Amino acid sequence: MRGLALLFGLVWSLAYAFPRVGVHEGFTRLVFDLPSKEVPYTLTQENGLLTLVFRGVSASSLDQVVGSPEVASVQTVPEGGQVRVLVRLKGSVEVSTHRYSDPERLVVDLALRKAPQTPSKPASPSPPDPPRNRTPKPPKPVVLLDPGHGGVDPGMVGYVVEKEVVLDVALRLKRLLEKEGIEVRLTRDRDVHLSPDKREDLSRRASLADSSQVNLFVSIHVNASSTRTARGVEVFYFGRAQDPRVLAQVIRENGGGELGKRLTQEAQSVAERILSDIVAQANQRYGQRLAETLGRHLSQTTGSPYRGAFPGDFFVLRYAKVPAVLVEIGFGDHPVEGRNLADPAYREKVAQGLLAGVLTFLANGAYAR
Repeated sequence: MRGLALLFGLVWSLAYAFPRVGVHEGFTRLVFDLPSKEVPYTLTQENGLLTLVFRGVSASSLDQVVGSPEVASVQTVPEGGQVRVLVRLKGSVEVSTHRYSDPERLVVDLALRKAPQTPSKPASPSPPDPPRNRTPKPPKPVVLLDPGHGGVDPGMVGYVVEKEVVLDVALRLKRLLEKEGIEVRLTRDRDVHLSPDKREDLSRRASLADSSQVNLFVSIHVNASSTRTARGVEVFYFGRAQDPRVLAQVIRENGGGELGKRLTQEAQSVAERILSDIVAQANQRYGQRLAETLGRHLSQTTGSPYRGAFPGDFFVLRYAKVPAVLVEIGFGDHPVEGRNLADPAYREKVAQGLLAGVLTFLANGAYAR
């Protein structure tokens, strides 16, 4: 299924994208078709991000999930009279460029750096063959936890500060999952942002939900309402938001204001493409199942009302190639629930409820590496 998803993405990108993306044995190639040989460009590589800026060209705003050994995703961002292309890399990548004419184009090849050769050691005796009746151990599931916000972005502020609560819950959940033999990764493990730019921050979190690396993606947040009377647990999976209330919440989590609206519109374009991608449709159904499982277990453990599982155009979920959800663990501006979320003992209950939901979902075999 991963091969089918990659094939679909490449066919789509070859037909419509700037750049065109090709995945080959040992390297990933980006091809930029240019209007003339006078088009200037700059290329920088820093902290796992390759940035190309072309002046005097135009292109559509576009996110491409690549998922090759070298590249997680490619994002094209038009900016007035120039176009910025953000390539999120995996590991240490060597970059080589070639300029061609007739037609004019720039070719960028990306290959993983080879580890230095070490002197070979004398061969050791081969270990004895394992007993033939021994069943090999299944691969250990890997769960990626995303404590929302952080650093310059506090999230909602009410009886609690969102970025502090969700980090504490994520660390508690990590400890509980590891006791069950599950590997856990975090998008952040302290009060930091991944980027001061909200778009880039959400994009970096989203690109980590790679099916070659993790099995589940859970983004943890604290809710808020305009009336300060709402309480309860809500969980979201990626899809087009149907309810105006959910859409307003999506815009808030996507950065709020005009930025939140723009990022929501970009996420909506990805959601629309899911309608024609059978692999993404299947993954969305698993995301819905994960959302419902987490929500019910979290409600049962904490006693907080279960408000439901809903589709939403969340920017942080748009790249996910694994079951992925955004869970609102409660309303931080509710006079009772907000004070509960300030209590370490209640946060432990939240972590235990999420643990029960994850274990139930994994026990049903609804994941694959």
